[in-house]
Amino acid sequence: MGDCLAFAQTNNLQVQQAGLLQDKSIVQLNTANKSFLPTVNARMRTTGNWGFLIDPSTNELSDQFNFGNQAALNMNWNLFNGFATSHQIKLRTQQVAAATYDYQVSSNSTSLNIIYAFLQVLLGQEQLKNSKQRAAYLVEQQRKVKNQVDKGVLSKRDWLNLQSQVAAEELQTVYAENGVDKAILNLKQVVGLPLAEDLTVQTGKISDDWLPTELISAEVVTAAATALPDLKAAQARVEATQHAWQLERASYKPTFALTAQLATRTSNYKTEVFTNQVLDNLNRRVGLSLYVPIANGFLLRNTDQLAKLNAESAKLNYQQVERDLSGKVMSALLDYKAAAKKYRVLQLQYSLLSEEHRYAAKMLELGGLNAMEYSVTRSRLVTAQSELIQAKYDCFFKQKTLDFYQGKPLPSVL
Repeated sequence: MGDCLAFAQTNNLQVQQAGLLQDKSIVQLNTANKSFLPTVNARMRTTGNWGFLIDPSTNELSDQFNFGNQAALNMNWNLFNGFATSHQIKLRTQQVAAATYDYQVSSNSTSLNIIYAFLQVLLGQEQLKNSKQRAAYLVEQQRKVKNQVDKGVLSKRDWLNLQSQVAAEELQTVYAENGVDKAILNLKQVVGLPLAEDLTVQTGKISDDWLPTELISAEVVTAAATALPDLKAAQARVEATQHAWQLERASYKPTFALTAQLATRTSNYKTEVFTNQVLDNLNRRVGLSLYVPIANGFLLRNTDQLAKLNAESAKLNYQQVERDLSGKVMSALLDYKAAAKKYRVLQLQYSLLSEEHRYAAKMLELGGLNAMEYSVTRSRLVTAQSELIQAKYDCFFKQKTLDFYQGKPLPSVL
């Protein structure tokens, strides 16, 4: 089971997609963290001109061919931008947190699906084992009935009826084998294993002496819901939209920047060598720029209102996630309670039918019961056994789901 969970973390497509979104958010945060640094750009241009022109290097009029080069190095450093950079970093930080929690949500969902699929394999294996045991028991019963038929205690019809039951049980064994194969196929799909690959699940089952635990209080389960990553992801998105709103509001504020440029040019009009022209034509510029937004057709106001609405929407989404989580966990608790009660009732029913079946089998051997009457008792026992096994695995899964919601480790049986 542990191997399946570990394999799914790197091969399940849903988990992989969540991991990519997490990596993307981390890259965006790294970009935001470097936005405090100045920007430096280099520009180079080479041109050739024919016809009348004023040479930019000599300011001379000419109509002959001109070949010139221009190069510039520009620097811009935002000293103040209305705290937009800090809000951008905080926004990206919360987006990383939300993506991380989303990854955990995806991983948790996949883990629960794997647990369920794995239990279905174990359920199928146990049903297959029981079917084979019932078939072997019927063969022995058939031998005893044949002796009674030979003695004239039972009719040949009883023996034929028992043969029919053996064939029916063999058919159930075929169905059980197919059920195991389909359960393994489903487990492959959930894990992310190629369908052509072999997957061997070690034969096992839930212990026969396993019993449901005491019913968990609703308060504990509700507290567990608040600790799940679903709610933490929603909270991170609320905080992210708050910073996104403040980022838009920064557009109202002036921006102040330091600018600098180092530029030069060369021309074939000059007789100086290239390197001398580069040094002689050096131009240096340092300046401060101030940008003050005054009017832009209410564009900033509308953008600000949209960001505010997004923040309000995130708060409502948080409340919805909180309600959905509480409902999901409470529903899981109610399902577990019902499954535990059903399992206990079926345990009692199976115990009583087992006694009835043993009595009927003895009566059949002694000739006090015909095969038709025996088949009715046996059919009831087979149905009760199948329902009991299914109820046991269903109750076990629901219990472990509640444990998983509370952060408890997976059981050793898995």
